Amino acid sequence: MVRAGDAFRAAHPGCEVHFREIQLNDPYGPLRAGDVDLQLTEFPVDEPDLAAGPVIISEPRALIVPANHPYARRETVSLEDLAAIPLVPIANAPDHWLDHHYPSHTPSGREIPRAPAATYWQETLTLVAGGHGAAPAAARAERYHGRPGVAFVPFSDAPPIQYGLIWSTTGHNARARSFIETIVRTPSARREPPPTAGT
Repeated sequence: MVRAGDAFRAAHPGCEVHFREIQLNDPYGPLRAGDVDLQLTEFPVDEPDLAAGPVIISEPRALIVPANHPYARRETVSLEDLAAIPLVPIANAPDHWLDHHYPSHTPSGREIPRAPAATYWQETLTLVAGGHGAAPAAARAERYHGRPGVAFVPFSDAPPIQYGLIWSTTGHNARARSFIETIVRTPSARREPPPTAGT
């Protein structure tokens, strides 16, 4: 996104591009309030007042587990393994998003237990490190959020986490459309790190 922002500024002198972090417990609030024009976020997004563009980043999925958990010694985990460890969900996240990233059952139908919900990404890491459960994330997040007490274990069978741009259906403007076009034309922007796990 930063590279796309640089490219957009070069093509549109006088236009400013500002970046801000969106909190996981209010993933669409700033967009709906008009505080941001575009948002890079984890798909899926199924909101009647928001539109979604193409997938920009697709990342392999990993499971963050306590460093002393047996899964931490594995090379991979599977979706069926989720039946044996609680998932730490995100508080106030949309139901359709939780169903996709924090399923209630494994593919074979076994129930996946729930741990206390986290409000912020750092809180998720703290709960996992404390042995309260596990959380899905983009595998590359380990480079930026690896810390003592947690391990990132790749999934062998989970779909990738996909990221794309979203915007308000009532607030889309010419500059926003131009920025989207800039990202699509800037391959290096799609190799940049994704947002932190939740959004």
